[in-house]
Amino acid sequence: MARHRRLGRRARLGAAGLASCVALTALAALSATATPGGAADTAATRLAAADTAVAAAADGEQPNFVMILADDLDQTTSPYWEAMPRTAALIRDTGLTFTDGFAPTPICCPARGTILTGKYGHNTGVLTNAGDTGGWATFARNGNEEHTFARYLEDGGYRTGLAGKYMNGIEDDPTHIPPGWSEWYGSVDNNFYTGYNYTLNENGTLVDYGDETTSYSTDVVAAKSTDFIRRAAADDTPFLWYAASTAPHLPLPPAPRHADNPFAGATAPRTPNYDEADVSDKPWWLQESAQSRSARVTAVNDRDYQDRMGSLYALDEMVEGIVRTLRDTGELDNTYLVFTSDNGYNLGSHRLTQKMAPYEESMRIPLVVAGPGVSPGTDGHMVALIDLAPTFLELAGVPVPADIDGQSLAPLLRGEAPQSWRTDLLGQYAGPGVDGQDGVVQEQVENVTGVFLDLPPWSGLRTEDHLYVRWYDADRAPRVHERELYDLTADPYQLVNLLATPQGRHENAALVAQLDARLDELATCSGASCRS
Repeated sequence: MARHRRLGRRARLGAAGLASCVALTALAALSATATPGGAADTAATRLAAADTAVAAAADGEQPNFVMILADDLDQTTSPYWEAMPRTAALIRDTGLTFTDGFAPTPICCPARGTILTGKYGHNTGVLTNAGDTGGWATFARNGNEEHTFARYLEDGGYRTGLAGKYMNGIEDDPTHIPPGWSEWYGSVDNNFYTGYNYTLNENGTLVDYGDETTSYSTDVVAAKSTDFIRRAAADDTPFLWYAASTAPHLPLPPAPRHADNPFAGATAPRTPNYDEADVSDKPWWLQESAQSRSARVTAVNDRDYQDRMGSLYALDEMVEGIVRTLRDTGELDNTYLVFTSDNGYNLGSHRLTQKMAPYEESMRIPLVVAGPGVSPGTDGHMVALIDLAPTFLELAGVPVPADIDGQSLAPLLRGEAPQSWRTDLLGQYAGPGVDGQDGVVQEQVENVTGVFLDLPPWSGLRTEDHLYVRWYDADRAPRVHERELYDLTADPYQLVNLLATPQGRHENAALVAQLDARLDELATCSGASCRS
């Protein structure tokens, strides 16, 4: 069958495909045991995208992209590869693992907006899950849906599709399909977090799923994924697929077939900062709420951990099915596979559950890319979710808009030394708002018991050696502003705030002045100034 690739359907298998064939064969045995511009601006960008994409296709092959987005998967604490051996073999071991990957705004909606646009939250206007500075409604109202990598790729000739979780707040307009998506299977209610009794918007039609085993949400996303890839492979256009299960976001349980998994009775890891004993150096809000937060950790953390790890087994099978379908359709050699998460997860560190925090557990994310020309290994550059959109566009031969804040990972994927790269990164969170309803409470599921303890707003600067945090920096109801500073080399678990004592504040005054100046720059940066 004629293909959009100049070499046609895969007569050649190539090194990447061969490696994956070997891995898939081995896994068979394993399975048995285990504010945007105006209209003229937008039109010009789309014309440029289409023209450049045509030129790229004429010169060679435009690659496919499959993005597998986990939900709340932490990089620092959970041994997630133990529950995802297929993904480890098929993506991690054949691709490039970024060891310093970060979510600049570590909560669902802002993080997903950043992924789609390549912009920090202060440039999308989305810094929490709802309200005047958060949620899907704000994201759409600010014109961001016209400026996503999906929109640019579709304008450049790509067939695009999404299944699963899009963005918090979309339930307010359940039949909405954002521009840029050729096919859409997005969840429209928080029951999707439970795995059952949810509704999907399937290309404009609301389809209800029940409580039967076949409705388990990760398995439905998996089925949509392989179906899209098979159909797209028979087409004559390159494709983008965005697979967004909610694993391992609470309260998703393991699939019934994985109920008796190795983590079913496990205890969550007890890191040095787990249920931190002495929080006298921490800001006042954590000291004040320490007892209730510690009780929350004791009550739910181990069960949450068991569900989190158990839910990853179905996600792992989904990845295997996607890779197998890409191989069977001859598309694997020309497809970039990206595995990452929207944010990390505290899992009891510093007496915190959920995410949202400026600490390592919340901000660090797994990020692995496999695909054409990518050699297996690791990379220690400081990368972030803002870098995904420009990466997809550059690899596709589609122009990267100047107002994107991130940097393309393409040189790193090719093993090249970039001309310049960041050595610091902005972090931001707008908090739950004055009535407490704008943040993590938006993720609560009706009739499911839960206690959602939010965090105040903050902004922070993550350098190679330090974390500097200004609490209430983005507050809409200003309170006492406090500061934290951690030496990440000497104190990787962030147990000793260097600014908690008069002596510490004096000794670090010069450093704090430097960090303040740089944080002020990044907090208002846009486009190129975010990359300098």
